[in-house]
Amino acid sequence: MRSRVVAVAFAAVAVAAAVLLARPPAHGARPYEGTTIRAVVNAEYVKYSLSLVEQDLYDKLGVKLETEVIPLDAFVSKTLLEFNGGGSPWDLIMFGPSNMPDYGRHFEPLEPWIQKLKLDFQMDDIVPVFAKVMLRYQGKLVSMPYDGDIHIMYWNRPAFERPDNQKKFKAKYGYDLKPPKTWKQWDTAAEFFSGWGWDGTDKKLFGAGASYKPSGSGYSYHWWRSRFFSYGGQYFDKDMKPLVNTAAGVRALEEMVRTMPYYPPGVMLFESEEPKTLLVKGEVPMLYSWTSTGKRVGNRDESVIVGKAGFGLVPGAEIDGKIVNRPAITPGRGMAVSIYSKKKEATMKVLEFISLPDQSLKIVMDPKTIMDPWRLSHLKSPVFRKAFPDADKYLDAIEATFPFLVPDPVIPAADEYQRKLSFEITEALAKRKSPKDALDTAAAEWEKITERRGRDKQKAQWGEKLAEMKSLGIEYHADWAAKAK
Repeated sequence: MRSRVVAVAFAAVAVAAAVLLARPPAHGARPYEGTTIRAVVNAEYVKYSLSLVEQDLYDKLGVKLETEVIPLDAFVSKTLLEFNGGGSPWDLIMFGPSNMPDYGRHFEPLEPWIQKLKLDFQMDDIVPVFAKVMLRYQGKLVSMPYDGDIHIMYWNRPAFERPDNQKKFKAKYGYDLKPPKTWKQWDTAAEFFSGWGWDGTDKKLFGAGASYKPSGSGYSYHWWRSRFFSYGGQYFDKDMKPLVNTAAGVRALEEMVRTMPYYPPGVMLFESEEPKTLLVKGEVPMLYSWTSTGKRVGNRDESVIVGKAGFGLVPGAEIDGKIVNRPAITPGRGMAVSIYSKKKEATMKVLEFISLPDQSLKIVMDPKTIMDPWRLSHLKSPVFRKAFPDADKYLDAIEATFPFLVPDPVIPAADEYQRKLSFEITEALAKRKSPKDALDTAAAEWEKITERRGRDKQKAQWGEKLAEMKSLGIEYHADWAAKAK
């Protein structure tokens, strides 16, 4: 009898346990305890950025992240090799939004999961230009921003405000020394500052900073295209004929070649961080670069220009009395869920979590991440606006730049087009080719890519982007290169 009672009791306990296990997790529990999500990124500092939210992610969801780094130069080819083979070892995918046409079919659409899991990505808080050009594939929402890469201008205020410098500049050029608004003013200021101690010392300092390395992110291409577009340039015409070797492209590259002596001697090896270091160490008076630069400018541990820097629009071209500014989206980062993931639900929750305003703010505020603001709330954050002296002016300059931005050519093979052009730009900067010859070669290489990918398919994709750019006020103007001041 006793053994029967014990058996019944054990059976009751087993049933109760089964009922408890079948229930949804209690409030505050970690619903995905024991789940590991594999992510892939293109730099150690991106992996570091995810580490800033890993503990909160585990405390909230029970998820652990395992992040693989594939170096920038190989990232696109290696990840697409996996995807095009019909699989992926990763769940969460970092990618460059300009490559969306090549990646998008490998990403899980978000909207069905938003409905199913009641996810809230707070879309109204995303900077409109990023929401428009970074997140969709064939009309479907497939990704969230992670890094709002754009270029703004920085300058060393004392360099421009020292009375001796102002007097010397006015005597030489006949107008007042001020932060440049046009490319002509930029180049003149770079010439003026080059080779002497404009900081009041006897040092031989440099005229300006830049990143001209051709590989990886195509740095020289990014520095060229802001000039190119402000001179009326466009990537292709409506029939996919390349326009990079037209007057706008040639003028932009000729100016870059002519002004090479005003830049540091290692400029053709510089990626993103070297010119930032020169700026914060007081060795160049001006730089246009990624918005992550501002966080280094405000870092008292390394910057000698804390509270002494200016922030503003990248220079443009004066056309018929009006300055046309065309700063670049360069190119940004997005995050998406692999369509091949076996853990899509948990990965969707991770994507939502790292995109939340409070979690993403941690990432974009940290100087070590090199991630840039992409939410409107990032720009308005009281904490961010007081993070360092003039942080409010820095964030205001970012916001003021958004209406003028030019995206990459967001079509299939965007990475190939960019790399071919960047290589040829650097050939001209190294004086191995003339600017016109280099750009003619780039245009010929672009034609080969278009033919290989299928002209009609590329034309259809480009037609959509051409209309999108036109809606942003970006159109080809053949006469601007000649008339620009």
